[in-house]
This record gives sequence, structure tokens and C-alpha cells, in this order.
Amino acid sequence: MKHTVARWHIRDIITVSLIAVLLGCIFTLSDWLYTLVYGLLSVVGLGPFVGEILFGLWCMGGSIAFMVVRLPGSALYGEVVGALVESAFGGQFGVVALVAGFFQGIGNELGFACFKYKRFDTRSLLLAAVLSTIITFASALFIHGYIKLKLSMLIALFVTRLVSNIVFSVGLVSLIHHILEKSHVLKHNVVKKEG
Repeated sequence: MKHTVARWHIRDIITVSLIAVLLGCIFTLSDWLYTLVYGLLSVVGLGPFVGEILFGLWCMGGSIAFMVVRLPGSALYGEVVGALVESAFGGQFGVVALVAGFFQGIGNELGFACFKYKRFDTRSLLLAAVLSTIITFASALFIHGYIKLKLSMLIALFVTRLVSNIVFSVGLVSLIHHILEKSHVLKHNVVKKEG
């Protein structure tokens, strides 16, 4: 028996787009929070940690999108559209947000792909969070100049980013997904069997 993954329908595109727009607005607000807190913490040399602490929030778009529609490509689509909305609404990171959204989406997507898009649980969210942390941190080495930092600072920033991603993209996304399931809001795509 051959298994195929359900296909995208217009309702899936609309659903992920709505999730991405909502999160894009949240991302924009978090940009302002970032600016305020960065200014305060830079005085004591902790400015670079602000983005790492908020990192998981910026990665939630892909995880929520996938957990809701359960389709290949939904994590990437959710992250990129969320970043596009963030940029369009005046997020301070501009085009860099789109690049970050792409890498975040790819990392999430790879995590779900490792389970062939068939696991919708904490384990798949955790792998997606770990992979998106690794991929985005590797890109930050060059995009944000992290490559110039001392190894001890790199380790501290990476660990902070990973913990943030686990808290937001695993913990908070799991909670949101659980609430949506209990309220019977979700109508999941299922793996179809072909004979």
C-alpha cells in the first residue's frame, strides 16, 4: 500500500496566510520590544542576547502553520509570509527579516521532513526547533557578524537561542495546538492510502 501526503487546498493557503499575518503583526511588535530592551541591555554589554531571547518567538510561524495544516511546505510558507508581513508593517529588520524567515522556515521544514511529515507531536516540534536553531545560527555567523565573536560568546548566544526556540516553538506552540484541538477548531489533513 502506498501512502501519499494530502495536497494543499485553498483553505490551507488561507489558513497558513492568516496565521502568518497574525504572527507577522506580533513579530513587528516584538521588533519594537527588541529595540527598547536592546538599548537598555547594551549599556551593560548584553545587547546581543536580546535577539536570542526573542528568537523562538520569531520561529513560531512555521511550527504553528505545520501543526495546523500538517502539509509539506507549510512551515516555510508560514515563516516567509510572517517575515514579509513584519517587513511590510515597518519591522526594523527589513529585508533581513525575509532572509531570517527563509532560514527559520527551512530549519522547521527539515525537522518535520525527518519524520516524513507524519508526526505532529513534541518530538517533531523539538527536532524542528533544534534544526532551525542550528541553520539560523550558522547564517547569523555571516549575516550578523557573529563569526567575529569569541567562542565563549558564540556558545552563550547559541544556547540562549536554542532555549528560546524550545520555549516558544515547542512549549508555546504545543500549548496553542492543544487548545485548538480541544476546542475542535482543527480539521486536519490526513495521510491517504492508495491501494
